[in-house]
Amino acid sequence: MKLMNSRAFTLAEIMLAMTITVFMMGVVFSFYHLSNNASSTGIPRQQLQNDSGVILGKILEGKSEPGGVFRLSEMVSYNRVSINELHFWGIDGAERWIRLDNASGTIIYHHPTAAGPADEIIYTASPGVTITLRFSTPVGAQYTGVVIGIDVALTNTISGNTVSGSVSTYVNMRNHAV
Repeated sequence: MKLMNSRAFTLAEIMLAMTITVFMMGVVFSFYHLSNNASSTGIPRQQLQNDSGVILGKILEGKSEPGGVFRLSEMVSYNRVSINELHFWGIDGAERWIRLDNASGTIIYHHPTAAGPADEIIYTASPGVTITLRFSTPVGAQYTGVVIGIDVALTNTISGNTVSGSVSTYVNMRNHAV
């Protein structure tokens, strides 16, 4: 009887095939891991960006007061007490202020009400979220006492990645042209 010439895979060929397969699986898994991380931080980043815009909107829009709604653009003078505290006055002479309380992670708006001056919390940071509020004066003599810059930022660490959202604007005081 004649033996047929049959060829089998050698141990070295099988090990090489397994090595290539494991390497390819590692590449595929790393792409999956990267895309999973990107999507898990993308939505929170959008939420932080959105919340920063909401905070800035609340600062600019003001609150209802006995004489109506007072908006930040209606201020006639201001005093930047610190980088995160702004005192300002309207034509009614009432002092108002906005400040960040770092200890509680809240932004507080002090303003007149029918019952007298009140401190109102306009935003409280969620657990794990760090809030930054900065007031600044643009460089240039023509801006001093006339324009105030406002920066709001929210930061959080998610799955070991730091994500943040921020907004900035400048407010020109009432009856002033720059």
